[in-house]
Amino acid sequence: MKILVVDDTEAILLLISRFVEALGHCAVLARNGLEAVEQCRLEQPDLVLMDVMMPVMSGPEAAILIKEESGERWVPIVFVTGIGEENALADAIERGADDYINKPVNFRVLEAKLKAFGRTLELNRKVREQSERLADYYENAEEEKRVVRHLMEQLVNSERLSDPQLQYLLSPAESLSGDLIASARTPGRALHVMLADGIGHGLTAALNVLPLTQPFYSMTEKGYAIADILLEMNDKVRQVLPVGRFVCVTLISIDEATGCIEVWNGGMPTVFLLNELGDVISECRSKNLPLGIVPSHSMDFSPERFYSNGAGFVVAYSDGLVEARNVQGEEFGVERLLNLLKKPSDNKPIEFFQDEFASFLKQEKHHDDVSLVLATFGCIAQREHRVANVLSSDLSQSFTADFAARNENSWRYNLVLTASELKYLNTIPFMMTFVKEIKSLAGSQSDVFLILTELFLNAVDHGLLGMDSKIKQDPDGMEYYLTERMHRLLALQEGHIEIDLMGVVLRGQEVLRIRVKDSGPGFNWSETYGDAEHVKPVYSFGRGISLVKALALRVNYIGIGNEVEVYYAPQSNS
Repeated sequence: MKILVVDDTEAILLLISRFVEALGHCAVLARNGLEAVEQCRLEQPDLVLMDVMMPVMSGPEAAILIKEESGERWVPIVFVTGIGEENALADAIERGADDYINKPVNFRVLEAKLKAFGRTLELNRKVREQSERLADYYENAEEEKRVVRHLMEQLVNSERLSDPQLQYLLSPAESLSGDLIASARTPGRALHVMLADGIGHGLTAALNVLPLTQPFYSMTEKGYAIADILLEMNDKVRQVLPVGRFVCVTLISIDEATGCIEVWNGGMPTVFLLNELGDVISECRSKNLPLGIVPSHSMDFSPERFYSNGAGFVVAYSDGLVEARNVQGEEFGVERLLNLLKKPSDNKPIEFFQDEFASFLKQEKHHDDVSLVLATFGCIAQREHRVANVLSSDLSQSFTADFAARNENSWRYNLVLTASELKYLNTIPFMMTFVKEIKSLAGSQSDVFLILTELFLNAVDHGLLGMDSKIKQDPDGMEYYLTERMHRLLALQEGHIEIDLMGVVLRGQEVLRIRVKDSGPGFNWSETYGDAEHVKPVYSFGRGISLVKALALRVNYIGIGNEVEVYYAPQSNS
């Protein structure tokens, strides 16, 4: 240790300093209180041995200054005091001195005190170092949280969460949430909603859910089904997260055009479908493992499907909500959740629920991330179809001739798929990647997606597979239809579908021709669909071709129905 020895008597000063050096310490000398303060500033001693009564500045006065200037650094001050100095000594100890030793100095006691202070100083040094490391760790942790928070804000599109069909509550247990809510629309305007719960909470859990955002948004925008999105997300989680990390996920798709609600639940609490009165009409319990545990080929990503002609909403939530406890230790529970959603309120259901949840907790902090999603269905106004009046009727008969004599501004995209490709290729999302690059179609992604989807599915289902849409009218007919379709497609050995897109400027107007032809025997399209205005608007079938006719300038079925041409005027990009 470096020890400052202070005494106005030269003999005592030298005696104590020599003894200190004999013990292996470094001695710094001062002969009054003022010199002691100056030497402390210069030498930064570890300990001070100081006389009480000295000229210029007394020991207690010097001790006060030394303590003030040392700040957070602890510098023990031990007074060497003679008889009759007890009052000054008591005052000094009250103001911050640490110990004293009487004159004449007992060097055995002085040695013991120096060893004791040495042990305390070493412990103090370790505590100070640990405190500095903790401060650095805290600062680094806060910086990491700030970076992750920024990443989550960038990767989770908050604008899409303001979708009128979606309400949500997200309350983290710490500064970062391990629960993730995301929503996006397909080109066909179906709403996809994801609720993910990473293992744990805070920074680690937040990092677990980040890999899900990119495949969710990019694949939804291209029109992929949720089964395809889940497969990609599972591969992504297994690729980037350490072994033992997984993510519980609920993925929801609501297609107002067909009235179809798809739900996949992997490790999350039960998802409820409620009618507009708040009564439970369907449940979707977790039948699947969370993402990231097993390879995708061992997973079943087929969603459960529900159909409803009425209005209502899908309820999904994390376990942190129903397991939250109030001050009495009472769990919030599923029953309380459903009862609150049934209560009428002038506010939005989510705002009413948030107030009731806060009232239940009564300032008690929840110890897990809390999230709740309410996605409505059946109450969205029917899509307003544009009237196809861009071209005058006298031009309609010249479509074929004008397209045959296409000019230098035209482009063309042709795709032929055999039975082998049809079994695995997601054709429409694949084609939309190209369509998105055509500037004239930038404002018409949704329309083109809907038209392509309907024409392609007709070609596959009716042209190649020989499916009958009337099956969908039976109870559970849609599920039977989809199952039978899957079996027939897997068994398909021959056949092909050709899709041809061509764009030209026709009489000053940009027009897109979509032609779809299959190698099947065709089907009686007039009997199956009839005129658009005579199609019964049920959820089972029939809406698709009506929508195509409402969007298009003209729809031409050729021959026995295995070839169809659609002429479409893209919306203005302005």
